[in-house]
Amino acid sequence: MKNIFISILCALCLWGCSKDTNSKPSGSTNSTGSTGTSGQGGSLARYTIAQNHLYIAESQKLKVFSLANPADPQMVKEIVVGQDIETIYCYDDKLFMGSMNAMYIYSIANPSSPQFLGDASHVRACDPVVANDAVAYVTVRSGSACGGTTNALYVYDISNVLIPQQRKVIALTGPWGLGLKGDRLYVCDGGEGLMVYDISNAEYPSYIKKISGEIFYDVIAVNNENLLICMIEGGMAIYEVNGDNLTQLAKIVN
Repeated sequence: MKNIFISILCALCLWGCSKDTNSKPSGSTNSTGSTGTSGQGGSLARYTIAQNHLYIAESQKLKVFSLANPADPQMVKEIVVGQDIETIYCYDDKLFMGSMNAMYIYSIANPSSPQFLGDASHVRACDPVVANDAVAYVTVRSGSACGGTTNALYVYDISNVLIPQQRKVIALTGPWGLGLKGDRLYVCDGGEGLMVYDISNAEYPSYIKKISGEIFYDVIAVNNENLLICMIEGGMAIYEVNGDNLTQLAKIVN
């Protein structure tokens, strides 16, 4: 129970520290996998912490800061990535960055010097991304700031990370952030609801159900807890996960 309250407190403290380009509040810091750090965050994050380094995604650049002395971060590198970089997601020793027209993958095997691995282009739209060892999931959303008219979930095979291969496109209404937990993928489709997909066959998500009643923007599937922390219109909601049943435990509004 203590871990649950710590997770919620961290999300409360960090959500809103970064900006989404469409003026909605974005996710918190995010770090996952075996990068040797603690903390979690959503897919709309603009910065993440891994291996004692802070990575910040800007419009065209990735900035790398050493946290050897956390009280005095030092920038060690600045890399030009591409145009309209919006989000950053860390998994294991890789960074996945979403832009308005592509997903970029960088290795942080050497944490102070990220190296480009591959990219995948898509239609112009807003673009958060989450990933695991073999598959990356990207949502694209139309809108005046992002351009484009497509609203969809894109699935990429990244088993060969140098050449991501698109496997499936699932039409949605107006998707925002998304999150992974085991063999389930959770996609925030705005006012349409929180979509739940079975990803037992990782490259071909299968729709299970949706959770309605809120406008969903981002989701954190809390490590080692059966919890989802969702950013919703006006605040956040905490859900308990029991199989495919989601029960709202709390709702915190501004």
